[in-house]
Amino acid sequence: MGFANTAGLLALASLIPFIILYLRKPRPQDRIIPSLMFILQNKKTSRQSDFLRKFLTNLLFFIQLLALIGLSIAIAEPFVKIPYDVSLENTILVLDVSASMQAEEGGLMRFDKAIREAKKALSGKNSIILAENVPLIVLEDENSETASAILDNLQPKATTTNLGDSMLLAKDMLQDRPGRIVVISDFNNIDGPDLLAVKKAIISEEIIVNFEDVSNNAENAGIISMDVRKHSIKVFVKNFNSVRKKINLKLIKDKNVIAESEDIEVLPNSVETFMFDDTPAGVSRIELKPEDDLDVDNVAYISAPLKKRVSVLLITNRHKTNLENALLASRDIGLNVVNPPVFSINTDGSRLEGATTLQVFQKHDVVIVHQIGKVGIKKGILPGTFQDLSSYAKNGGKLIITAQADLNKFNMIDLDIVNLKTLFQDTKRVCVDAINEMTKQFENDICFSTVSQYFDAGPDKDIHVIASISEIPILAVKEHFKGKIFYYGIIDEASDFRTLPAYPIFWNSLINFMAETEDIRDFNVKTGKIVTINQQRVKTPSSSFRTSRVIYDEVGIYELNDKKFAVNLLDEKESEVTKESVLKEKSESAEVLKEQGVEKNLSLSVLILIGVFLLLCFEIFYLKRRGDI
Repeated sequence: MGFANTAGLLALASLIPFIILYLRKPRPQDRIIPSLMFILQNKKTSRQSDFLRKFLTNLLFFIQLLALIGLSIAIAEPFVKIPYDVSLENTILVLDVSASMQAEEGGLMRFDKAIREAKKALSGKNSIILAENVPLIVLEDENSETASAILDNLQPKATTTNLGDSMLLAKDMLQDRPGRIVVISDFNNIDGPDLLAVKKAIISEEIIVNFEDVSNNAENAGIISMDVRKHSIKVFVKNFNSVRKKINLKLIKDKNVIAESEDIEVLPNSVETFMFDDTPAGVSRIELKPEDDLDVDNVAYISAPLKKRVSVLLITNRHKTNLENALLASRDIGLNVVNPPVFSINTDGSRLEGATTLQVFQKHDVVIVHQIGKVGIKKGILPGTFQDLSSYAKNGGKLIITAQADLNKFNMIDLDIVNLKTLFQDTKRVCVDAINEMTKQFENDICFSTVSQYFDAGPDKDIHVIASISEIPILAVKEHFKGKIFYYGIIDEASDFRTLPAYPIFWNSLINFMAETEDIRDFNVKTGKIVTINQQRVKTPSSSFRTSRVIYDEVGIYELNDKKFAVNLLDEKESEVTKESVLKEKSESAEVLKEQGVEKNLSLSVLILIGVFLLLCFEIFYLKRRGDI
């Protein structure tokens, strides 16, 4: 037994005056009564004997003594510790719903085992947190029947798991209420805070934390990564087993196998790659055979927007330039080349659509002006050409103007997005100012080209400089009414850029950027991503609902914004279901898995006060029976 208020024991000092009052007697008067003379002879002995007899047989004294002792001890707030089942109050289930929970052994899925253990843990008021890569609360403070019904409808997802943050969320939900947290997982691949540290922090606040390990002995080989391009698909497959395994990959569209690999033998704990040379338009999928204990990484979906070749018109008076060759090399570009002053006939002799020069421009997504002759010279541009180009850009066209040594001599109407000044003859390096789709290949080496000629130029207002030489804009872009203008300030003949492997890649990226084509990689994402959209109906692989927030936590096709997105697991750690749980790898795992219990302080003050009250009632009864009242 303990005391919550030990200072209250000082109240026992009240017993001292109480006993003194009982010991103190009124002084008796001496009277000589002859018939009692024999008593006086033994007065001293008689008085002592009479006092002790009365003192020991005075029931009222003991009643009041016990009452004072009881009141004094009650002030000290005595208590005893007793075992207490906090689950009778609140139980919070932290349920791992990650991809690895789909692993089977003997036909029993880890998640099915987890649901069974979760139902055993239900009691009192129940809450359920799904431990995906982001914790989700699906139930709060409901009875066991409701919680059991919710558990019956849960399915594992295809994400990683964040048990640490889920446990901290559970602690916040409990607040100051008594309860316990039950974590049910295979403890296979855990993101977020360290479990040992989180558990110790929680139990320090006298909250019970129990871990239930539902891992099993699964085997697996799965697709761990995929590089989807507009014209190719590269697939990475890992064998997580300790023995060799033969696998086969099929590319399927509309239930038809359009490409298939040969049987590939993968060494234990090794990765093999396979390339499909063409990406089918629309939705397709890759299937890995044979099946194993984890199905979610045996299939990968692909979404490819309908292919659109960007129509490009190259206006130039030069033949077979590096730029023309770079554009011809791209599978994304449909190129027409015209030599001023004629704009209606391609250099291959075919006639272009359009009755006027402006109409010819408007039939193309992007128009490039490169190494042209001035007005008035043989084979130079005609008067009004730049006026037509301006009209083209104002109405939504995309125009690229490349630098040439006499570019500052042209009257470009309102298309000069930089103020061209002197042509410098000096060797300098061109360095990237902004990393984007065009320049991301230069991220590791931002100074990507050496030039010996360049224009001293000042930026016009509202332009975005992409690359420069000592703050002189070399690559820049500007919105022009409904269209867009790009200034390419590298003079190819005075630069090494045209000879570098990055040159055709840059131009392909630039054309796609100007034409605002959709990147196929944006349509193929990994699970776990969260996107915010306008309120609309979203179709997931398993359901359909209205929302403004989408969590990609299933493998399959999502439909939103009138587009289809392929979502895949592609997570090597989550696919590695063959290893033991992380708890068994830790030296403190025995402590982590140990069941935790608590004791509750049971106050005895109320019981003692009830006893005192009963004593006082008995005192009144005794006094009345004795005739004192």
